[in-house]
Amino acid sequence: MDLQAREPAAAADATAAPPLPSGLRERSFDIAGKRVRVVLGEHIEAEMAAALAELDADRFVVVTDARVAELAAGALAERLERTTPTLLLSHPPGEEFKNLATLSRFVDLALDFGVTRRSVVVAVGGGIPGNIAGVLAGLLFRGLRLVHVPTTVIAACDSVLSVKQAVNTGHAKNTVGLYHIPEAVLVDLAVVANGSPRDLRSGTCETVKNALAIEPAQIPRLRRLLRREADYSPADLGEIFELSLAVKGRLLLEDPYEKHAGVLLEYGHTVGHALELAGAGRGPGGDMIKHGEAVALGMTAAADVAHRAGLLDAEGLAVHEELIDRIGICRCLTVGIAPETVLHHIAYDNKRGYRSCDGSEVTMVLLRAVGAPLNAEQRYLTPVPQTLVAAAVHDLLRRG
Repeated sequence: MDLQAREPAAAADATAAPPLPSGLRERSFDIAGKRVRVVLGEHIEAEMAAALAELDADRFVVVTDARVAELAAGALAERLERTTPTLLLSHPPGEEFKNLATLSRFVDLALDFGVTRRSVVVAVGGGIPGNIAGVLAGLLFRGLRLVHVPTTVIAACDSVLSVKQAVNTGHAKNTVGLYHIPEAVLVDLAVVANGSPRDLRSGTCETVKNALAIEPAQIPRLRRLLRREADYSPADLGEIFELSLAVKGRLLLEDPYEKHAGVLLEYGHTVGHALELAGAGRGPGGDMIKHGEAVALGMTAAADVAHRAGLLDAEGLAVHEELIDRIGICRCLTVGIAPETVLHHIAYDNKRGYRSCDGSEVTMVLLRAVGAPLNAEQRYLTPVPQTLVAAAVHDLLRRG
């Protein structure tokens, strides 16, 4: 499959429906034969509650973190409670709480609440509560309906547009999970735009990843949109979301379980996930490096590996540096992280086993040019000597 030969307009089965009342926009995309509804708008709390009411649930379980519970999830849960019994489950913010202990506690609380096969799990927040909610919905009664209400750019543009649901272990990120398709994604762009500049910067990194690895035709639009100050309007974020949906909608239609071309969405994640886990719990907000920041730095490491391997030229490296600089991601985020810790987590990367390789290699998504991933047997993963990866990691952390 030649990804570069595809027209951008064909990138997503994200067809626009006629404008809805109150300025809402509706999109949809197909995953494994199921159509997932996407609703976009500003200040749409009432409309989101109405969309959830259409599901005819006997109970709602709203999953969030303690920070978002105060800002958005609590208000939505109160609206739902007016007509349907609703349980609000929250965990402390931070990557270290996306684990089996949190999941186990939520399972017991949901069962105590009396959930049935008619119940609906609603994830409100960023990628962490979204993943916990996804695993919870997938496990209870072998699959309850799941609705995502993302409140961050990273969640709206990446993590909720997926069937992959997982939690972390002490070895690596996303090592315990399942596949579970959401019913709908409801995005209040006014809430998303209210995030901190750092959250907004982090969120745009996944959209840049899609352009670098899959859809380079989007790069001129990103050059126009990206700003270090991260002073994005809801309209700007709506455009960034549409760019992400175009790429992810297409790949999920072709490869819903992300085992072939869908693996390209993991570009930058091999080193990125390791950086994220190495820094978890060390920062004042619970995460020393946010997911998007880690992916951005992981992409620079992947580009460095490809360059060292003679695949990616200096121009390709420069495009990576330029776009990550436009976002405003700083390498200083890696200060205090030990290379040995990062390399330990890389050894347990959740893509292990897609390709056979010996103990001295790491499988990574690599580019031979921007938008031209290296492909062998439709796997899009390349065995790389650990020495090359270690050199790139040491150089990344030294520069930080």
